[in-house]
Amino acid sequence: MNPPRVYVICVNRLVCEVVHLLLRREGVDSLGIETDPETALIQIRALNPDIVLVEDDGDQSETGLMKALARLTYENEHLRIIRLSLTDEALHIYHQEQRRLVNTQDLVAAIRAA
Repeated sequence: MNPPRVYVICVNRLVCEVVHLLLRREGVDSLGIETDPETALIQIRALNPDIVLVEDDGDQSETGLMKALARLTYENEHLRIIRLSLTDEALHIYHQEQRRLVNTQDLVAAIRAA
């Protein structure tokens, strides 16, 4: 089975880089990282990942980014969106479930399950 192909969007560049390294270490195919939502959307369309991991800064659910990602999930039914909330230690798997993030293995397990 091929590893999941993940694209990471973060508010903080350091968080992006750490998540990218963690995913690589766990055998996940991390396609790229970006802090700029417009650039990220262009790259997501070009790279066609299985999962988009989005760092939630508390206001992400109301932004144009989340709305654009929601549209992409309708255009591409295999695409999954995972919001990683560092403020409440939660994973929000778009339209599916919410999980509490206890450690890095929880993140990797959610990516593999999505």
